[in-house]
Amino acid sequence: MNKMLGKLLITAGILIFFAVIVKDVFAAGLGFVNGTETDSASALPRNIDSVVIESDNKDVRIIAEERNDISAGISGDSGKLFVNENRKKLELTAKEKEFQFLNGFNRSSLVVRIPYDYKGDLTVRTSSGDVSVDGNHHLVLSGLNAVSASGNMRVTNVRLQELKVKGSSGDVTISNTNYKTAGIDLASGDANLADVSGSLDVKMTSGNLDAALKKVTGPVSVTLTSGDADLSLPQNGSFTVSAKASSGDVSSPYSFADTAHKEEHQITGSQGSGRHPIDIKTDSGDVTIR
Repeated sequence: MNKMLGKLLITAGILIFFAVIVKDVFAAGLGFVNGTETDSASALPRNIDSVVIESDNKDVRIIAEERNDISAGISGDSGKLFVNENRKKLELTAKEKEFQFLNGFNRSSLVVRIPYDYKGDLTVRTSSGDVSVDGNHHLVLSGLNAVSASGNMRVTNVRLQELKVKGSSGDVTISNTNYKTAGIDLASGDANLADVSGSLDVKMTSGNLDAALKKVTGPVSVTLTSGDADLSLPQNGSFTVSAKASSGDVSSPYSFADTAHKEEHQITGSQGSGRHPIDIKTDSGDVTIR
């Protein structure tokens, strides 16, 4: 009986081993990648209008610096980089090397360094990995589009025209960032916004929102299916707030110049001329306006 059990365990181990190998080979060999494999990449910002970054299960770090070129490289030994530059678009793709199960927890990441004078678009997509963008208070972009199927996303110290963030599973942190318009779409995860300015549209299925708005310059819309919303509003500005919780409480320590309606599940109030609408709705959760 023991011999039979031992043989079964050995056979199962062999099958698992070969299954992992086949999966690794197919993932590395059959996935089409548009670009040339290289150790590092460099491009002049005057020749690039758009940077597109793709990553499978690697973290992506984007850092703005005082430099002359856009530079990219893989940190660690488990990844490889593919580069394609065509018609003012720079495409950077990070993939796993073959047989990475042998490396255990040796995880690599893609590091992209962008000069302050780059003014184009930036797109980052990762299937499983964290994304961070640090503008160091000097990066000004026309657009930033960050998408992650599973991983956290962080944007800090950036000025831009349009910001789009979409995640299936993971938290989002945005701080010290000015935008004309911003859209955040999360299926599962929390969103933390600190010292942000501009028009904002937030849609969350499951997760909490904690947002400190430094300046309101356009419409703000927050829709939560399940989760709490905590918003800090500027003392100066022109906006009208309408907050409603279908199943939850609405509280407002904020001192509105004019409070038109206030009850347990709903509140409306205005500040200044009330020019910009701020609409907050949650199906299941509490709402706090500070």
